[in-house]
Amino acid sequence: MFKNYDQNQVQLLPANLNESISGDHLARLISKVVDDMDTSSIEQTYSPEGQRAYHPKMLIKVLVYGYSLGIRSSRKLADRLNEDLVFMWLSGRQTPDFRTIADFRKDKLLDIKTLFVQVLSLCQSLGMVRVGKVSFDGTKLKADAAGNKMLYRKVLRKRKDRIKELVDEMFEEADRLDREEEKLLGDSTEHRIKGLDLKKVEQTLRKINKRRQTLSKAQMKLKAKDTDIDHKLKAMRQDRNSMSSTDKHATLMKMKEGHFAPAYNVQLATERQVILAYGVSSNRNDQHLLVPMVKEVKANTGHYPKTAITDCGYGTKANWRFLKKEKIAAFVPYNNIKQELSLRRLGVRLEPPKRIDKELAKYKLLQKLRYLSEQGKQMMERRRKDVEPTFGNLKRNLNFRHFHLKGQPKVLMELGIVSLAHNLKKIKTRLQNTFQYNLSTIRFTQMPC
Repeated sequence: MFKNYDQNQVQLLPANLNESISGDHLARLISKVVDDMDTSSIEQTYSPEGQRAYHPKMLIKVLVYGYSLGIRSSRKLADRLNEDLVFMWLSGRQTPDFRTIADFRKDKLLDIKTLFVQVLSLCQSLGMVRVGKVSFDGTKLKADAAGNKMLYRKVLRKRKDRIKELVDEMFEEADRLDREEEKLLGDSTEHRIKGLDLKKVEQTLRKINKRRQTLSKAQMKLKAKDTDIDHKLKAMRQDRNSMSSTDKHATLMKMKEGHFAPAYNVQLATERQVILAYGVSSNRNDQHLLVPMVKEVKANTGHYPKTAITDCGYGTKANWRFLKKEKIAAFVPYNNIKQELSLRRLGVRLEPPKRIDKELAKYKLLQKLRYLSEQGKQMMERRRKDVEPTFGNLKRNLNFRHFHLKGQPKVLMELGIVSLAHNLKKIKTRLQNTFQYNLSTIRFTQMPC
């Protein structure tokens, strides 16, 4: 009735795990692409002395494949190397421990952009992107920092003012001690005292000197606290009002779910759901992040986009001026355009500002006409089907809802790994939908910049 079931039956795994991996498996594509990568910038960071290290390409394959499955924990990746046939095949049955994986990611992959650009060049050679109509958007991702460890500019300034008050009080007390000493000794000195009780004078002077020492130590502590607050305010910068004490680059931001948490503003530039550029900022506002992202697209692909499509959060005069200067068609609506159009449908007209900025008014009129045009509607629909599903894939399918590392350089590196994994999955889908591909034919082709 039933097939024979014996957990203790002796079995032999295939001598070559290659037989257990299907020909169109994502791991095969990752392995082939990483093998063809130029990883000399990473290999040069290793020292020839000491014990031989695990090959960086093997560790890159393990990390990228893990990120493509939504597995980012170094401990879970180390477990998979002992339990999962695909991970065993990628690592050649080598089993680095979780510390080795974590240290490699933390110390060796800070320049992940060079690897990302190579994969992006492969996307270009396959015709997946043309750097034409590029969509830009941002989202808030939680930082690896506790919400109760936030520092606020307002609180720090209050502490600084309180320290100043305490220092002033100490100076006043020091003056009082000087007057008390002068009143006690008069024209005499502590060595030549006329008509005074020597024992009482010595006892009083001893108390005064002890209090002076206490005030001096307290002033030194307050000065150290004041210097520490200055360092924190400098790290916080003028463009934000909060900072995490465990991750100085994280800012308190309102998350999509409605609560506030220490987070980063993650920016993506995509075309046909392929990531062309990525960025991380401590700034909660998107307005100042469009220009750096457009420049990042050019740095990665060698070309400015022909058309930039964004939501209302990027509509500023500086952004429109930059796009016009670089001859990039802008579909960048201003912030309150929807409210303005809704009120106009109801017959309500907004009062014009007292001082009219002619340049700004010209840009706004152009964006309003584009927004209401048929082409503008198509562009907004294109953006909704391009960059927003990309964020959805990262968050839901790749489980990239928060960062595991601290500090903006490492956070940017982690975003680079998941962006690289996302693009590789898009390459696999492209190849499967186009033709029966042979992995041995895939080669990197560097696009001219």
